[in-house]
Amino acid sequence: MLRHRTYVAGISVALPPEWLPNVAMRRVICHWTAGSHSAGDTDKDAYHILVEGNGRLVRGRPSIALNSGRVKPGYAAHTLNCNGGSIGVSLCCMAGAEERPFDAGRYPMTRAQWDAMTAVVAELCKYYRIKVTPKTVLSHAEVESNLGIEQRGKWDFTRLPFDPTISGASGCGERLRRDVTAAMSSMPNLPVRIGRDAVWQRLLEELWPIMVRGLEAGLNTLIREILRRIR
Repeated sequence: MLRHRTYVAGISVALPPEWLPNVAMRRVICHWTAGSHSAGDTDKDAYHILVEGNGRLVRGRPSIALNSGRVKPGYAAHTLNCNGGSIGVSLCCMAGAEERPFDAGRYPMTRAQWDAMTAVVAELCKYYRIKVTPKTVLSHAEVESNLGIEQRGKWDFTRLPFDPTISGASGCGERLRRDVTAAMSSMPNLPVRIGRDAVWQRLLEELWPIMVRGLEAGLNTLIREILRRIR
């Protein structure tokens, strides 16, 4: 498999091929662990990819494949009621942080982490053909407003400790998507294409609701016509 390698602040962030199963995925949701700058055991169970304080990448235990389509046993439960088709990427940071008044705690999010994360998300978007939109590349704090799925007050990210000029879920989310888009444009033109099976899987997932609605409408029409004729 041909792979390209992207460097952010001297750190290699290319994802190994074995981290990228050939499945259809719809979105990437970004988090922080609310822990230290190192990935703990609980963190590795909850996310697919983690970024430590120095920008080093750690693979979570669940495969991305377990979150494709309907979630399967052992999946990464990173976002309440929004794990199917979602890749979970998390920064290891923000233990003891408080939203109001804002306090980043002993392990604030670092710029190295952020840059590594946006490069990782860019590579995921290229590989899985995910268009960068507020519904497909977003932070945990945006899930409720952008996707309409309640998240019980999650605020990762409503503040960026390395840039105090940005605040709020929308502001941080726009910065996320802007940086991911910039990272994608700077990558060599060597996107790894997901296989034919995954493309068909994604197509079926998108068309199935339309097909079901069409069948229901056709059945209703047929029933009405039968009832009309037997009266």
